[in-house]
Amino acid sequence: RDVTGVQTCALPISNAHDPVMAKEGDTFYVFYTGGGINRLASKDLKTWERLDPVFTELPEWIKERLPQARLDFWAPDIIYHDGLWHIFYACSAFGRNTSVIGHATTPTLDPKAKNYGWKDEGLIMQSVPTKNDWNAIDPNVIFDENGDPWMDFGSFWDGIKMFKLKKDLSGPVEPEEWYSLSRRPNPNDNKPTGGPVEAPFIFKHGDYYYLLV
Repeated sequence: RDVTGVQTCALPISNAHDPVMAKEGDTFYVFYTGGGINRLASKDLKTWERLDPVFTELPEWIKERLPQARLDFWAPDIIYHDGLWHIFYACSAFGRNTSVIGHATTPTLDPKAKNYGWKDEGLIMQSVPTKNDWNAIDPNVIFDENGDPWMDFGSFWDGIKMFKLKKDLSGPVEPEEWYSLSRRPNPNDNKPTGGPVEAPFIFKHGDYYYLLV
């Protein structure tokens, strides 16, 4: 509420789970967990408009890889690169590492623009129970000082992982090299998952990179 007591936030932004925000022109866009990636827009960071989701139906490749999947995408991350907005997201079953990280692009975030439209770019990576000790959710992308893109991701199991992406952000570079950034040991050996650590985000400030989990 503002100083006059008038409600200025049209939508409950605090209910946006796993949010990420980007600004294009004079408009802020928030993307968050739920449905086909839920979206909000605002010009003043006070009054928010609900927009249509990024996806209105499951991509075919997700149906094939995760037959149990629903239109419920998690923890999106967005970055502008080479003339396109790139969004990365997870689709999974809660409490299991039956997970995929997907990728979609659009030239603009403005749904009223003529060139607006999300294109499904397919799979980035997948985790499979009994095969992988990591979980393909909660993606985050950052470019290093050499201009190379990296993806960090993960939750529970063996913690936070990182690998280098191809220049077009379409998947891991070959040969793949993986790095463990953070893990917590599980005191209970009977559980298949490690200690809880999830939702990584990396940014650079001064001479250092900072990892938030």
